[in-house]
Amino acid sequence: MNSFTSRRLDRMGRLDRMYRRLCALLAVMVFSLSQSALADPSGSAQAVHAQLMNAGRAALAAGDPDTSLTAFSRALRLAPRDPRAQLAMAQAWAQSGQPRRAEAFLHHLLRDATQQENAALYLAALDELARRYPFQFSASLAFLPSSNIKNTSSETYFDTLWGRFAIEDGGAQTSGVGVDAGAQVLYRRPLGAGQSLEIGANLGRVWYRAQELRYWRGRLFADVTSQTRQTSARAGVHVAGVRFDAGAQSGANRLTRGLHAGWSTRLSQSASLTLSGRFETRAYLDKPALSGPFGALSLGGHMALGPSQALAFGTTIERSTPALAYHRYWGAGLRADYRFDLSDTLRAGIDASATLRRYDTDFPSLDYARRDMVYRVGGMLSDSRLSLMGATPTLSCGYKVQTSNVALYASRTTECRLGWAYRF
Repeated sequence: MNSFTSRRLDRMGRLDRMYRRLCALLAVMVFSLSQSALADPSGSAQAVHAQLMNAGRAALAAGDPDTSLTAFSRALRLAPRDPRAQLAMAQAWAQSGQPRRAEAFLHHLLRDATQQENAALYLAALDELARRYPFQFSASLAFLPSSNIKNTSSETYFDTLWGRFAIEDGGAQTSGVGVDAGAQVLYRRPLGAGQSLEIGANLGRVWYRAQELRYWRGRLFADVTSQTRQTSARAGVHVAGVRFDAGAQSGANRLTRGLHAGWSTRLSQSASLTLSGRFETRAYLDKPALSGPFGALSLGGHMALGPSQALAFGTTIERSTPALAYHRYWGAGLRADYRFDLSDTLRAGIDASATLRRYDTDFPSLDYARRDMVYRVGGMLSDSRLSLMGATPTLSCGYKVQTSNVALYASRTTECRLGWAYRF
């Protein structure tokens, strides 16, 4: 029995060595063939392209996606617009444990106006990827330094029809650093013709040293999505909740239920337009007077200004109608975000926004309605040389000023976010 086991193990070892030698030989063949094809731009390149494709398929069938990636990438260098090589490349990435990269590659091809005749092939490949890899997982971690973690008013007094009153902690901002950790799971089911059903859930935890600022947040959603070469759309329902550790004392525990939708179209190879909206009901569990419907409609655009520059801009209109009339308002905002490369590894950005909110009725103890104006200017920076598990952290900071004709709501805050997100 021991002799039989020894012979069997020895045979398995020889087979394993033969397999490794075959893969190495295949890689050498792939390299040699591609080099000869690149050196000879004549019609023989077509034959070499076919040999590279066959070599890549053989490696893929043998369970060696890394070697197949080498073959398919060289085949693409010979014929960049060959859909067979493109789809084979995506398949090799998926089998090598990089389905997200395969999807990104297919989406890039789908957006390429010069290859629109292959759009149906790319959509079918995306459906197949979603069918084979229906679950997606992601996690995030961020540190949140802020000069005003309690969102305290920057004013010290509140003047009313009945006199002047001191604002509690007014003008005495509290600085600190919070931690935001989250995780998400997404399930996708292709419905055909570029459509799919997506069901997702995420859970997050925000922690500060002060217990009254700590809270949990969660969200469930179900969307139907549709995608073509030119447009993408989604519509669905969501349920979200926030629960503070301080319980009813915080007054901010809430449950939100609503509908959302979005639509995007490409205006050109470098520009796109997006329209999105949501309608939801917000139920404040400990302050019912703040509960009520909320709706928002956004229009945005994105433009590539060059190989390393992009500009995003947009506008938003919102309406909130809680039970208390003096908290009901109309809002309108403008935003812009410019991203650019500082070097081969440094990516930077500058953003700015302005939002106006006008309330319906006079504020208590005043003879006029509240009106707020919120300004924010900020920037971001990331360095691809700093990588954690293949993901690059991003630092963003901003200075926000909220002016209000009701002193209770005026504030000034400098806030930052050092965040990292990883998609499994």
